[in-house]
Amino acid sequence: MGHRTIGEILRKSLSPACLAVAVSLFLPALFAGTALAADLSLSSKTYGLLYQRELAGGQKDRYAPLYEYLSADAANLGGKPLSFHFYGWGRVDLGDDSGSGSTSGEVGSLYFEYLHPEGNAQAKLGRFFLTEGAAMEIIDGAFVKATTPIGLGVSLYGGIPVEYSILNNTSAGDSLFGGRVFFVRAGFVEIGASYLKENGSFQEGKDRELVGGDLWLRVAKGVELTGQATYNRSVSEMASQRYAVRIVPGSTFDISAGYESYTYKGLFQPALNPAFVFPSVNPDDKVQTIFGIVDWAFVPGWTLEVAGKNIRHDQSNPGDANRGEVALRYSYNDKKDTAGLSAAFVSADRTENEYQEYRGFATYSPAKLRLALDALTQRYKQEINGEKNQYQVVATAGYQVLASLQLSGNLTYTQSPNFQEDWAGLIRVTYDFATSTGGKK
Repeated sequence: MGHRTIGEILRKSLSPACLAVAVSLFLPALFAGTALAADLSLSSKTYGLLYQRELAGGQKDRYAPLYEYLSADAANLGGKPLSFHFYGWGRVDLGDDSGSGSTSGEVGSLYFEYLHPEGNAQAKLGRFFLTEGAAMEIIDGAFVKATTPIGLGVSLYGGIPVEYSILNNTSAGDSLFGGRVFFVRAGFVEIGASYLKENGSFQEGKDRELVGGDLWLRVAKGVELTGQATYNRSVSEMASQRYAVRIVPGSTFDISAGYESYTYKGLFQPALNPAFVFPSVNPDDKVQTIFGIVDWAFVPGWTLEVAGKNIRHDQSNPGDANRGEVALRYSYNDKKDTAGLSAAFVSADRTENEYQEYRGFATYSPAKLRLALDALTQRYKQEINGEKNQYQVVATAGYQVLASLQLSGNLTYTQSPNFQEDWAGLIRVTYDFATSTGGKK
């Protein structure tokens, strides 16, 4: 038997039943035989999905998967700034297999966290999602961060990356480590430089090595600048860049504009998904986007949104495209509900990428009941599998049975070039529980 990481063991052994049992046993064990004080919370979301899919060739598929999403938190352990966090999900098929097998699941996070009472230090140990400069990863490892009184700070992390290649079902990297140095002045500026290295066999058999920089700056009241750039040293090119400005001149206007770019080779170097592997895309292609969004609350309750985006590819396929969108939203019922209409138009170098999109939605929340209806249609300029239109309608209803218990469900109908008819029904049971234990502190 070959060596298996903790992530592989957790991933392959998890099911909805063992997920619930593991947490229900583990949380009490945290406090067994002790007099620790803690604030406990538990959230369970159970989804029962039933759908039938009729393919263009006449084949009909019927599925009935059951999903369980479970999260648990224990804060102020022993009256200290120490907490425990867990999140995971599992699936079991009550009908035909909806995935690679009849069951699947994953532990998304499982870690202890320390937060300094004055907010200038943080530490994590276990499995957690990390966003720190150039890093946007899930790792099994450790993370520490500290800030000095003058605003200079440093963060360090290391561990085993929790990522799995869809291509070969193996861990993509053997180890990952990195850090960030930064300067922060609350409410005014934060600037940082970061480094990440992941040991593994990626493109051209190289490790993954990133260098990044990030900036947030409040230029004046109501004017903010953000920027982030990442350079991939392994393939010697910029992986991604994003620069944006947000202007809020008053309570009625919110204006954002910016520029972003990335290369498939630099940004998706691990190639975890076949969608980023040739011939699906050209790894040498570079994508550049210029965007702008204006939100105008022209009268109380009514908001007009106008957005535009220009997308440019270095490669003629898929070529360039422009998207323009206008939307109108209305808030009512003390801002508990919203209704809206939107229209978007896409023009492109290639006819198969041009389409029109229309959407309408509304919600209604009387007392403990919540209803929603959402309809979307896309009209293509060129036929896809003999069809030029796609439709989807989603109807949702939910009821707050108890303060901690909610029942909801939705019915979805889809007709598209890929699915002649697609009906899906979903039932959700959501349970949220919070309590505080006593004990010596």
